[in-house]
Amino acid sequence: MAIDKHLESLDVVRFVAYPGLESHLHHEVAASQLARPDSGFGGVLSFGLDTDHDGHNRFVSKLNVITSAVSLGHDQSLIVFLGEDDERQYLYPPEFHRGFFRLAVGLEDTDDLIRDIDHALAEAGFEV
Repeated sequence: MAIDKHLESLDVVRFVAYPGLESHLHHEVAASQLARPDSGFGGVLSFGLDTDHDGHNRFVSKLNVITSAVSLGHDQSLIVFLGEDDERQYLYPPEFHRGFFRLAVGLEDTDDLIRDIDHALAEAGFEV
């Protein structure tokens, strides 16, 4: 949740899709379906940057802790970029159509992941 809130606070981030955020369209539905209120909302989120395809790729190339990978099943934090030309774009809400990331949070320290995101954004030329 800390990573989601941090991403949501950054001007360069166009959107964050995570049902644990109160700003998420289906937050109330997700919360009502949890077995326990303290069980969390899972470790996978999506977000998009306010940039083009190359900007998304620059960001990924600057990550040091989070690994770029196609599969999201691992104990490490993994990220995959789905570009604006992805054949499944029609399945996603409009905010996803300019390209987005799917991030699966692993076992690393939350502060280390946030620092990695901020570092990669700065190194890729985005204002943090």
